[in-house]
Amino acid sequence: MNRSVSLAALACWLAVAAAGCQTGAARRAGAVVDPCAERLHDLSGRLLLYYSLHGALPAALEDLESADPTPLPPLVCPVSGKPYVYNRDGLPVRGRPGRAVLYDAAPTHSGMRWAVLTNPPSEGQALTARVLLLPERPVFSAGK
Repeated sequence: MNRSVSLAALACWLAVAAAGCQTGAARRAGAVVDPCAERLHDLSGRLLLYYSLHGALPAALEDLESADPTPLPPLVCPVSGKPYVYNRDGLPVRGRPGRAVLYDAAPTHSGMRWAVLTNPPSEGQALTARVLLLPERPVFSAGK
C-alpha cells in the first residue's frame, strides 16, 4: 500500500470516528437510545471505512476487521439475541431510497426492525449509510 492510500485511509477513519453517529436524534442529550440502533450505527461506520479502503462492501461482516483491527461489536441484535442479516448487495425498501444491507433478523422492536440502508456513491460523493427503524411488513420491495 502506498503512502497516499494509507494517509487517505487514515483520514477517512478519523472522519468516521470523529463524526461517528453523534448527529442523530438518538444521540441527543437525555434521549433514550436503543442498544440495537447503537450497535448498527457502530457497524455502519465500519462498513463505510471498509468501503473507503476497498471500493466495495465486504463479502461477510467478519471481513470488517481487515479495515479496522479493533474488535467488532457482537453481530447480533442485543434485544432478540439473533444474528443480524447481512446482504452485500442490499435489498430495496419500499418507499425509501437506498438498499438495506444490514438488518434485524426479527421485528423485535415493537413490531419494527432496525436496518442500515446505504446509497451508492454518485460522482464526487461518498457511500452513505443511515440507520432506520422499519415496519415489519412490507419492508422489502420486489425487484431492484
